[in-house]
Amino acid sequence: MDENAFWALVEESRRESGDNTELASRVLFRRLRTLDATEVVEFVRLWEQARSRLYSWPVTDAACLLLGPVEEEDLCHIQDWIISYGRAVAERTARDPDSLTDLAADAGNARAQRFDEFTTEAHIVVSGTWPPGYDPDGPEDLLGERTDLNDWAAVLRRFPRLAAFRRDHPELGVPELR
Repeated sequence: MDENAFWALVEESRRESGDNTELASRVLFRRLRTLDATEVVEFVRLWEQARSRLYSWPVTDAACLLLGPVEEEDLCHIQDWIISYGRAVAERTARDPDSLTDLAADAGNARAQRFDEFTTEAHIVVSGTWPPGYDPDGPEDLLGERTDLNDWAAVLRRFPRLAAFRRDHPELGVPELR
């Protein structure tokens, strides 16, 4: 499985689900179970690479602005949620984290463990082994520059769309990584 086939599988599953995130994870899991072990192992490797590309302070800061307080252990679930929307969304988010505002309507699914669980289960079902669970070539620490989310002027400069979203949703609480 190459990267184009990986993204096609993700995007077809999302389209088939009618943009229902929970259903998208089930559809993708069913499709993975039809692949051979080598393809599933490669799919998980490519998923981990996509996750690594989103492992940055700008994306994390954007997630905190969209969701409110974020636990550090939820970052991988948020990255999975973004990836589940396909290549264009994942690449746009990595390049312009302020675009995460586009997923605000589905923010309730951002922390769900649906995608992490199915990639692990599919890997075990077809290969008989536990997946490595990380990208060995990926970053150990969040990349990029962190924005002080308590500095409203800095937030407005870096994340104008998310700042507008936050003004309309004060109930979200303090945007911070815990």
